[in-house]
Amino acid sequence: MESKKVLVITYYWPPAAGPGVQRFLKFCKYLPEFGWEPVVLTVEAGSYSSKDASLDEDIVSGLSVYKTKTFEPFTIYNKLRGSKGNTVPVSLMGIKKDKRLIQRLSLYVRANFFVPDARKGWKSYALKAVDQIMSEHDISAIITTGPPQSTHLIGLAIKKKLGIPWLADFRDPWTTVYYNKFFPRTASTERKDKSMEDEVLSHADAVVAVSSGLGAEFKDRANKVEIIYNGFDHEDIPEAQSETSDFFTLEYIGNLKPNQNPEQLWSALGELIEDEDGFKDFFRLNITGNIDKYLADDLTNKYRLGPILDIIPYVSHQEAVERMVKTSLLLFVVPEADNNHLIITGKLFEYMASKTPILSIGPTDGDAAKLLKEAERDEMLAYNAKDEIKEQILSQFISWKDGGKMQWKHANSDLNKFSRKHLSEKLGNVLTAIVS
Repeated sequence: MESKKVLVITYYWPPAAGPGVQRFLKFCKYLPEFGWEPVVLTVEAGSYSSKDASLDEDIVSGLSVYKTKTFEPFTIYNKLRGSKGNTVPVSLMGIKKDKRLIQRLSLYVRANFFVPDARKGWKSYALKAVDQIMSEHDISAIITTGPPQSTHLIGLAIKKKLGIPWLADFRDPWTTVYYNKFFPRTASTERKDKSMEDEVLSHADAVVAVSSGLGAEFKDRANKVEIIYNGFDHEDIPEAQSETSDFFTLEYIGNLKPNQNPEQLWSALGELIEDEDGFKDFFRLNITGNIDKYLADDLTNKYRLGPILDIIPYVSHQEAVERMVKTSLLLFVVPEADNNHLIITGKLFEYMASKTPILSIGPTDGDAAKLLKEAERDEMLAYNAKDEIKEQILSQFISWKDGGKMQWKHANSDLNKFSRKHLSEKLGNVLTAIVS
């Protein structure tokens, strides 16, 4: 079968880190097996919260990658905040509780001058590069992926100019994303943003969302909606081994944001330290990755978890999945937000593939809860379910201690439908449908 070429327009690409990078890094790895040869357009030096140079190793040989300049206002934004460079905070990390006048001013500028987002300055550079790419490649379709949602405005402009089949991929909500309610957005800004979102949804030949809840949000405004999860790559996950460990560790891996603060969990851990014999000596709470600075302070000072707490700075993706496999119990927290029932983070699939038990806290009727049930993992617990949270931790801690400090792992289960390869096949089918 002769391959067709698809132009993938993505702001996030190595050396940027995180699930937004991995989604299309993996699609580009496997799409050629299903009749589609990707060509990538990205930025030369973007604003990233974290970097992971090791992800370069996952870029398939021979992949055409075009990088352009971009206008990045984050240098100005950070100067207003009293910071340096163009790095960006993850969501509202370290910002939400900052009441300084200069901080409020910088948030107002970010909220109302950069709509839909502060990466909109890439559009003109990207469109110029598209002309070159089209002259050098026989492109049959284009994909834009957001956030940043301004990437979809690039796709919209190409669609209007060339009429080429266009797939808009959404990893997060657009106008309803949780942190918008913390921004001082004017009514005019909200109307403008909603208008952009509606126009993108109505012009795209297909819209892909990472969860059924998110897809339902777009269904009435889009021509075609498909659900394609983030998934996991079998090649990334080390083989799980049941082996002994010196400590029973509850570990969170990734970005722990202000709205991921399960207070009942911290309270339960405090009670277990006080009441359970040996808990303080053999239990550890590890948080690996970026954590909101105010939340980190609360864990030590407010909840007095310092004796069992270890905060590890951001690690490479490879090390992250290795830690998932080696820890005793993984912590998964769905952000507390108005639309959190539709949130399924990319991390959850790798959590499940690691075979490590998961302590999951969030909406019990949400998409993530349904996914855990489908994968035959422990059920999602409500944010206020302190007794159930405490019971799950204590039960597994006692089993570990009484079982010779042996790490327990799930048996093999059929997770292939969540594999990156299978999901790439689904994406290839959507592309084939919109060009037919």
